[in-house]
Amino acid sequence: MAGPKIWLDYDQQELDDQYNQRTLVPDANDYMARHLELSKAVRTEHPCRLDLAYGPSEDEILDIFPAQNSPNGAAPCVVYYHGGAWTRWHKDYNSYQAPAFTGAGVTFISVNFALVPDVDLDELIRQCRAVVQWVHANAAEIGIDPARLFVAGHSSGGHIAGLMAVTDWANDWGLPRDAVKGAICASGMYELEPARLSSRNEYMKLDDGAVARNSTIRQIPEHMPPMVIAFGGGELQEFRRQSQDFAAELKARGHDCTELDLPAMNHFQVAEQFADPAGALMLAAFQMMETLKVG
Repeated sequence: MAGPKIWLDYDQQELDDQYNQRTLVPDANDYMARHLELSKAVRTEHPCRLDLAYGPSEDEILDIFPAQNSPNGAAPCVVYYHGGAWTRWHKDYNSYQAPAFTGAGVTFISVNFALVPDVDLDELIRQCRAVVQWVHANAAEIGIDPARLFVAGHSSGGHIAGLMAVTDWANDWGLPRDAVKGAICASGMYELEPARLSSRNEYMKLDDGAVARNSTIRQIPEHMPPMVIAFGGGELQEFRRQSQDFAAELKARGHDCTELDLPAMNHFQVAEQFADPAGALMLAAFQMMETLKVG
């Protein structure tokens, strides 16, 4: 027998299931094991700089995969935030995407950050914003063009990338207002109230203030960069709705938003689209970067 409605038309169990990827993809750990092995091979076979510190803690490190054939050593750059429900995984699972970017002349930076519950979500997001500040400050040494700095992420990483797109970089971080030139967000969450109401809050410990500060859809500014919002046809309905609602709100406010519904793909197959340079997700990302090319 169904219980009382907690969020939209979901009772508690239904809402909990909507925020549990394994209800649709029970072999999720197999995907992650494959990503780890593929990423190890990429780090062995491709030029890279590993474990560079962008902050004081041992978790605040990143890997840089330089663009191939970049003229004048000033390539566009994508800063990539990994998923894992804010509680698990690591940058070392997320090198496998690099060749799709570097082969197209884009430097790929895979970011690590502290995880919940070791830190709260506010601190996790602070670290992720600090990455943008560090990359911008070190652009010349990295060999990238700071005027072409983009962010990307999948799942909780999509949530993070979304927040990077709406951050007040000028007033809060001392960067140009348009420090982030575009965001590619896949299978993300942009309103955290249903996560607070779900079983995820047993570890997230979100209160109303944290939800308000970290819900991207509540932070949309007057001026913001273009966004690619992608989600899979085989995803949990709440994850589809999250992306659809956010894309609709962006469009309603006149912002540049490309919405991609990727047929039949489950949550983890969507993640793998970042490694396919000929797929719809990456083609949309490359189009964004080329449109905003400087010089």
